Amino acid sequence: KLQSDIVIVMEKYQKILILVDFDAAKEACEAYVRCLTESDLEGLLDLFADDAAIEDPVGTDWRQGKEVLREFYAEACQGVAKAELTGNPRVAGSEVAFPFNVTAGAPGQQVVINIIDIFKFNEDGKIATMRAFWGPNNMTS
Repeated sequence: KLQSDIVIVMEKYQKILILVDFDAAKEACEAYVRCLTESDLEGLLDLFADDAAIEDPVGTDWRQGKEVLREFYAEACQGVAKAELTGNPRVAGSEVAFPFNVTAGAPGQQVVINIIDIFKFNEDGKIATMRAFWGPNNMTS
């Protein structure tokens, strides 16, 4: 009954339901963190849709489009010494949330930022939106 109700609702509102496979979502999270650590700008951008938008950190202005993301991540990658997953991803529908740490800054002045990112994927499996949840209370030196 529930499944047929979902189909009826989907047909009524003509929405497309995108379900992301856990392994594919986990692979995207691992690739994202690896690309940050390795300063692999092209690998990082390849994870995103051409019209992708990011809000990093949440509460700041959205940045949209590959060229804007290129500028943002080119600068961000320069400051990252290390990034690593700190827990398992959580997948629901077309989204994945995952915790990770970024170690940033010059040696001797590094800070660790504890972050939770949420990716929303499009029909092609690319990241359509990314929201990064972190703030001053999530930073330690």
